[in-house]
Amino acid sequence: MAAPGNAQGEAAARQWPRELRAGANAGLVAAAQTLTHGMLAFAPLGPSAAETGLAIALASSAAAGVCVTALASTRPLVGTTTASTALVTGSLLATARPATVEAGILLAMLLALLAGLLMIAMARLGLARLALHIPAPVTVGVTNAVAAVILVGQTPVALGIAPGQPFSANALHAASMAVAALAIALTLRPLPLVPAPVAALALATLLHHGLVAAGIAVGPAVGVAPMPMHVAAGLLGAADSWRVLIDWPGLATQLPVAALSLALVAMAESLTAAAALREHSGRRADPRQDAFGVGAAMVAAGAMGGAPGSVLTSASLACQAWGGGGRISMAVRAAIAAMALLFAGPLIATLPFAALAGVLMGTMLRLARLRPMVPGRGAGQARRAADAGVIAAVVATALLFGLIVAILVGVVLSVAIFTVAMAQTTLRRAISNPTGRSRVRRPVEDVRLLQDLGNRILVMELQGAIFFGSADGIVARADRARAAGAEIVILDLSRVTRIDMSGGQRLVELCRNARGAVLLAPVRRGSRVAMELDMLRMDLLPASIFPSMAAAVEAAEDHLLAGRGTPGGARLEAAQALSTLGLPAGAVDALLPHLVPCSFAPGTTILRQGEAADAAYLLLQGEVEISVAGAAGQAPTRLAVLVPGVLFGEAALMGGGRRTADATARGEVRCVRLAAVGAEALRRDAPDAAWLLLEAAARQLAANLAAANRIIDQIEGDDAAGPSPRD
Repeated sequence: MAAPGNAQGEAAARQWPRELRAGANAGLVAAAQTLTHGMLAFAPLGPSAAETGLAIALASSAAAGVCVTALASTRPLVGTTTASTALVTGSLLATARPATVEAGILLAMLLALLAGLLMIAMARLGLARLALHIPAPVTVGVTNAVAAVILVGQTPVALGIAPGQPFSANALHAASMAVAALAIALTLRPLPLVPAPVAALALATLLHHGLVAAGIAVGPAVGVAPMPMHVAAGLLGAADSWRVLIDWPGLATQLPVAALSLALVAMAESLTAAAALREHSGRRADPRQDAFGVGAAMVAAGAMGGAPGSVLTSASLACQAWGGGGRISMAVRAAIAAMALLFAGPLIATLPFAALAGVLMGTMLRLARLRPMVPGRGAGQARRAADAGVIAAVVATALLFGLIVAILVGVVLSVAIFTVAMAQTTLRRAISNPTGRSRVRRPVEDVRLLQDLGNRILVMELQGAIFFGSADGIVARADRARAAGAEIVILDLSRVTRIDMSGGQRLVELCRNARGAVLLAPVRRGSRVAMELDMLRMDLLPASIFPSMAAAVEAAEDHLLAGRGTPGGARLEAAQALSTLGLPAGAVDALLPHLVPCSFAPGTTILRQGEAADAAYLLLQGEVEISVAGAAGQAPTRLAVLVPGVLFGEAALMGGGRRTADATARGEVRCVRLAAVGAEALRRDAPDAAWLLLEAAARQLAANLAAANRIIDQIEGDDAAGPSPRD
């Protein structure tokens, strides 16, 4: 068996080549986009700024990559320039119209520096943690939206139109399509042992220049060679241009606004990219640290000439797809940008824009996640269809209005879908005829009547949060149940996590409008549900709230019995009670001499758990609660409530033993007592009557067991019996 240290070393050795390859591939993809971003950012400065703009973009990309590698938490974030941030810079330069190229570079540097400081401040304030709440369909939608935006944006370039030039049918070149198609094919189906972007760029460039040599018209190439000296010249010229820039009227107004816009755009891009990476990898990260790292990258990019640094989502996801998952791939990506600036200037000048576009388009086709957009059949189809709708909306909005608006639309749609889903799934299931859940042991005649009338009681089991979006559905369902014949509707709140003010207000109104016909349980003093309802003066409706479901069902059963001429608080004589047990007159006459009358004050413990079972009792008046002791510091657990006509303590008739529960008087209680010695005398003197009494006790035990089974079936029943909260 290999030692742990050796195993870790072997794993690291295997990881290095994959990290290097992923970083190199992502570096080439990012470099292809960085060249375009440099043109976009500095295009308002005129053709003379082309070489300087491309060089500054590569230098800023390398500096931003180093900062993100060192400081960010999510991996592999690719810190570089992006189209959105480049457009913000280009818009400011177009508005300011600086007198010289150098003044424009200084303005871009100030913009990036100020935006970076704002991002660092936002990271320190904790605003970046909002990224943790971006829904998964939005992050998938962002991945597909980035792919769609690049595919649409690069299509004219693949057809032979240079970046930034207006679309014109006369400028299209069919041969450029062949160049782009070759680059796309080699990116999707790479050659063995050769990084896909390298092979795609190299062979597509050879095809382009072969077509040129053959006299076939193709689209333009980059044409200029960015070099380190261009960056140095731009920085030196910017340092001498502060006097020109200080006279610009918008320095104190337009620059801060543009910097805030740039900071918000970069923050949204970076946090969304980080969320998409976490969605793919499942790794945890700190959004605040990510935002701080990208803010530092923006400052570093500003110091290198002002091509704004952010996070490139497409390159980040591509790096991850190629196997990059650590800082090595991120550092290699940044090194590729630096090496391109240092050594590849003449080579960059020969690259056709169609080949660069083809590499980008092929990479995006590999990244697109189409499967989540097809809901499929089976359980959960409605939820998957809603997620697919959010993804499609994000993609469409990104194409029409931009990625930032698309993220906002996706979040709003996700919240709306969540609200609708919560409103539909608050009702876990509805149970009619909950006879037995009161745990009240009633005479056989009352039990039969309740079983016949039990459908007039409806228990609605609620779950989750009751809020403005779900309360109306609960009220409507309760009203429909009452209209269909339910006399009592009990709302089971045991699975409710919270109630907001709107939801609580609707429940209070429901109880007030249907006073005594809608009950809420369990509402225990000190619980969150009780405190929420107390704020709405629910205490004004004491007949509608109950501390337990058993108490609520008991009240509902008492209501049904009282309405059918079987009022509670019955007073029986011993002979009546024995007849209620099903004993014939002869057995009753034989039993009466052995019964001793007794009474108990409210709260008296009649039977105590653990004591010897020395007598059985027949309840004639009042109620007796059967309970077992709770854990330390907790109230006893109620098992049953007995009403007149019920036999309890019957273990004394079956051989004695120890009491398994407490029996406590609820109010004034009157019983007759049959001692164990009296039962023995009865078996000796009137064995037939003794046998009939044991049969009656057995029937009662069987009825109790059947009631317990019904409770278990109702409480533990499969969710298939009711609506599924997931679909």
